[in-house]
Amino acid sequence: MPPPADGGEIIVQGEVGAPRGDPAERVNALSYEVVDAVDEAVVEPIATAYGSSIPEPIRDGVDNFLSNLGEPVSALHYLLQLKPGRALQTLGRFAINTTIGIGGLFDVAAKEPFYLEHQPNGLANTLGYYGVGPGPYLYLPLIGSTTVRDLIGRTVDLAVLPTVIGKPLNSPYYVIPAGTLNSLNDRIDKDAQIASVREKCGDPYAAERDLYLIQREAEIEALKGNANPDLGEIGERLQFNCDIEISDTPSGVTQQTDFVRESTTLIDGSSGSKAAAEGEFDAASEPQQSAPDAAPVDPQPSYEPAPSYEPAPAAEPAPQPAPAPQPVLQSRPVVQPLPSDA
Repeated sequence: MPPPADGGEIIVQGEVGAPRGDPAERVNALSYEVVDAVDEAVVEPIATAYGSSIPEPIRDGVDNFLSNLGEPVSALHYLLQLKPGRALQTLGRFAINTTIGIGGLFDVAAKEPFYLEHQPNGLANTLGYYGVGPGPYLYLPLIGSTTVRDLIGRTVDLAVLPTVIGKPLNSPYYVIPAGTLNSLNDRIDKDAQIASVREKCGDPYAAERDLYLIQREAEIEALKGNANPDLGEIGERLQFNCDIEISDTPSGVTQQTDFVRESTTLIDGSSGSKAAAEGEFDAASEPQQSAPDAAPVDPQPSYEPAPSYEPAPAAEPAPQPAPAPQPVLQSRPVVQPLPSDA
């Protein structure tokens, strides 16, 4: 232990070096700065123009089509994770959207009467489900946030269909436009998150990293049946960096933006910000703290209507000794201490 400080100084101790899980922090942070500068100067204006000039139904159709192509891979990994029910649901989505949804352009399966929501899955999730750790965090151009495990899983998953089906999925004339449109749609979806990170977080790179790691951990834990994972140190670090609130029971483990929108106050006007304003973020912990105070209150209304208390409310015997204290004192001296205590 360090020697005590003299003169009332405050000594702050902490770890020096890269945080756990990000050994290449300096390289990743430099990559983030370069990519973020290019994004702000080039990608963001292109994505904004694409979003404003292309009608939303067309953009949704493109996104649905590309997502539908990944359904067989998701179903395969649900089988590998011993979840045949989800595998059948995913295959059902694929069959419905491919036929009724005209090749996947319309997400018919998510609506009435099917209600089969999109549940993406992949090799990285399967590896994490069976205990393989994420490995070092990486921030790469054209990919963004990832880990060694997620990068390997993403590469394998993207190669499955082109390898099995062949043309046109393995042709550059399909791969490049499809990747570009998918990236533009993702950029539009994350626009509010990116803007909030730049505005609210003291270290935007650290915020981007922690948001990604939390989201991925939440997705893996959800596959294991834990819908509300403990965020631990990384959650506290994110709260301090961005000065935001995070729900005690975080949710939103389906899409990349769900956790941010539903379980944090990072994005103004999101469901998470509204829930925090209404005090719902602390709803899980408040009943435990207020239970001892509420305990004596709850039994009273439950016992007052009981038949044993209503016929004898204890108000009737009280006035009987009051009007006739003298006969009691004269005949039974044992009762004399009662008026003296009163």
